[in-house]
Amino acid sequence: MIHRHQSTGNRDISHRLSRSQGSVASSVSGSNTNSSSSRADVVPESIPKSQSNWKILDLLKLQNSSKPSRSSSIKAKGRPSTAATLSKGNYSPPPPPLKSPKTSPREKSVNRCICCGTILTFIPNSYKFKCGVCHTTNEFGPLNIGPDNFNPDIHPHLMSYKYVRKLVDKCVSVKESEVRNLNPKSLHEIFEPLSNYLLQSFSNLVVLNNSFKLRRASRRAHYSTSNIDYYDIRHTFNMLTRLPTKRPLYNALYGSNESLKKLNTSLIDDPRNIAWVLILLEIPFLSRALTHTSNEKEIRSMVDVPEIKSLCYEILKRCFGILAQTSNTTTNNYLASWMSKLTNEEFISKVELINLYITFHLKKYFYIANNPLLMRRRSSHTRNASNGAGSSSEYMESSNLKEDLEAELSNFNTPLNQITHSFNGFGSSISGANSKETKIKIHLYGNDWHFKTAGLVLSIFFKSNLIRYKANKLPINIFYNSLVDFVNIKLDFDSWQTNQNAIKNSNANNNQPELQTVIDYINGKQNPVNEGASYFFCQYPFLISLGGKISVLEYEARRQMERKAEEAFINSLDKRVAMDVYFKVQVRRNYIVQDSLRAIQMNNSNLKKSLRVKFLGEPGIDAGGLKKEWFLLLTKELFSFEAGMLINVEDSNYYWFNISKNDNYDLYYLFGSILGLAIYNSTILELKFSMILYKLLLGLPIGLSDYQELYPISCDNLFKLRDYDDDTLGLLDLTFEVSFNDSRGKVITKELIPGGSKVKVSSDNREYYIDKYSRFFMVDGFGNKIDSFINGFNNVIGGNALSLFSAEEIQLLLCGSEESKLDIDILKSITKYNGWLSREVAIESSIIKWFWDFLEKLPYQKQKKFLLFVTGSDRLPATGIQNLNFKITLLNNGKKSHRLPVAHTCFNELALYNYETQDVMVQKISQAVEGSSGFGIK
Repeated sequence: MIHRHQSTGNRDISHRLSRSQGSVASSVSGSNTNSSSSRADVVPESIPKSQSNWKILDLLKLQNSSKPSRSSSIKAKGRPSTAATLSKGNYSPPPPPLKSPKTSPREKSVNRCICCGTILTFIPNSYKFKCGVCHTTNEFGPLNIGPDNFNPDIHPHLMSYKYVRKLVDKCVSVKESEVRNLNPKSLHEIFEPLSNYLLQSFSNLVVLNNSFKLRRASRRAHYSTSNIDYYDIRHTFNMLTRLPTKRPLYNALYGSNESLKKLNTSLIDDPRNIAWVLILLEIPFLSRALTHTSNEKEIRSMVDVPEIKSLCYEILKRCFGILAQTSNTTTNNYLASWMSKLTNEEFISKVELINLYITFHLKKYFYIANNPLLMRRRSSHTRNASNGAGSSSEYMESSNLKEDLEAELSNFNTPLNQITHSFNGFGSSISGANSKETKIKIHLYGNDWHFKTAGLVLSIFFKSNLIRYKANKLPINIFYNSLVDFVNIKLDFDSWQTNQNAIKNSNANNNQPELQTVIDYINGKQNPVNEGASYFFCQYPFLISLGGKISVLEYEARRQMERKAEEAFINSLDKRVAMDVYFKVQVRRNYIVQDSLRAIQMNNSNLKKSLRVKFLGEPGIDAGGLKKEWFLLLTKELFSFEAGMLINVEDSNYYWFNISKNDNYDLYYLFGSILGLAIYNSTILELKFSMILYKLLLGLPIGLSDYQELYPISCDNLFKLRDYDDDTLGLLDLTFEVSFNDSRGKVITKELIPGGSKVKVSSDNREYYIDKYSRFFMVDGFGNKIDSFINGFNNVIGGNALSLFSAEEIQLLLCGSEESKLDIDILKSITKYNGWLSREVAIESSIIKWFWDFLEKLPYQKQKKFLLFVTGSDRLPATGIQNLNFKITLLNNGKKSHRLPVAHTCFNELALYNYETQDVMVQKISQAVEGSSGFGIK
């Protein structure tokens, strides 16, 4: 049977399958015995059938794939993922503590703290050890806190809102009856049964782990649900905050904190053992501990009482610590899957909580960086806190620091109210973020374990967002932390790179780098790199705003160019040749592709310089407009049907590479180079590509979800194969081959595997067939074409800074931001005015008031046309409208005129005349916008 895939963009007819059967999702059961690269992982049988064709394990496998080296071949096989090691609910016991070689007469054992992740040494055969960093007691031995270990005869009743409400009602009834007594009981005595129950229940992991369930607990973990009633938890704690006494709430939090202080080292090996941590993270007012009340005398709620806030902080940091240690376990996959089932509101709320925790700690270092005197006071507070008792010393230290800050605030350069955390927009730097004196350096935060654990937990949510169904996937900017703009991110990047290189060199000289790290730790050897820093924000780039990443990219390019400039300068002295500071491209309009390719190939060392374009035989100096026109004309030529490089996929309306024979690899190299130059020169292009293109540029793994985006109908047909038994598959007579039409309509047949024409598709190998088939039309079938494309891109923009970006961010840089409507208020605030006596005079003038009223009332599509008229693109900069350079100039010295307005796309400038009425102005602007075409004078 021939399966045809038309490269000319016609509707995919790869499977002539019967459409009489509905598309019903199947469980993940496909297996393959023919190849090690098959997607044949077995999923626990307990996962219920979904209405989606997607298998959660497929998505997790893709996200767990290690990011390949940018220099490696894009056709390399994917590494086996963590999810591939899963079995049906069976969990291997935790490994015993690692014993180091005898480096001293006294042998030592080594293990990581289950909370903060610090490597610790202790006496061998110990059954527990205490971490000196986070003060958590780590215990060895078996752990069973599942439903089988719950005994109603010895354990308190399992918690639920209904049961706790019942106890509350009893206490309230007693309180009402006590009104008539001459010697009424105190509130503490009346609510003592409730307080004692909450203390016992939250102190007992068996009870806590099995409470607040949606349904009876299962013997196995399920990807589909955590089986936790999050609403029940929030409802219960909100009820406790409304009681006339805070003792029940305090006992619940105190008991929770006590549970978090003693942890079993095998806790993270079974996802069922993590339920109690997720329960505690659902306490609705934990975030209140991370914000200071303006005046402690104005406390209106019991959750703002210092002792309550201190306990909330302890719970928060320890829960984050535990979840962070799951990063290399199968439990991490379960957590990502459970979080992907949250509503958008719940998901964003969790991300904001983690970011607020990071901000809480980072703000402390921001103040210290700007006021060194506070470092001495902080050290004093630390010494005093270490001499005190209780777990609240760390939280109280931050509170004491805040009091010192308020005293110094009058002499502080950056106002306190500017240092706010924002979760919207693209995280552009706020006032003062670019000031050198406000930068937080790595020596302040590089060894703070709070950042590392929070970053690891946030990475779970980042992975979870990647596997959420497309309709629910949230934009990457929700993970940005605005205060990271105040970090010296360039120094962070340099330190991170130095650290990575040191690790690579260590690994190259040592076959057991992990063991060597342990030996060095035991011997007291400290890592000289960055004073032993173990945390870098560049390790968790989703925290860094797009503006911050662009600054690192420009910084790395500038550093590379400076080295080359020094070499060129020395050479120019010897040869007495002038050195050019620009990358100059001179082209003829009729030969724009050939001339551009020649210019790029002959200037490999100059590609990171600022671009200047000249059209031969034409006047004009490139101030930005010629550069835009060059990109526009060149991409239009490359995308043309005559070039034959790309096709338009009708099913998705995306461009993709033409699979037909086209050995002009120079075109693909040129296309990649153009994309790199567009990023470096902040030029927005009109691209219609799926996310596959941007993932390939970054060396990220691609999978079925990407194929579905590009070829939706073909992907639906592939998914239907999962519904068929062996008899039906036999009737289809499918083999490991694909067929497609070339540009002349000739049918071309290719084997997906060696000897594929003789391999029948069956239920045992259909997952492998689906994988090979989809990869063929995304990557594998194009030979060296995509390699040439990526090489062209890397030749311009190659470097480690690119690894900070996600595929979505690269798309934003190249295509710009397509917002639903222009934010006129922001555009007003960033607009510059020329031709008036002052900005204030311009804002109050009739013509400007008329203009903003006109622009605000325009529908979005016409606003895009106006944007195209003024800037040369209908898209906003990737970092948002706040970073658009927009200027309005008054022409003819303000005299009345009926001439059309003028747009200077080189400078994003609109030049207006002083029209008599608003109607005349609207008519003239509309006429200019609708009648404009291209660049230059018409």
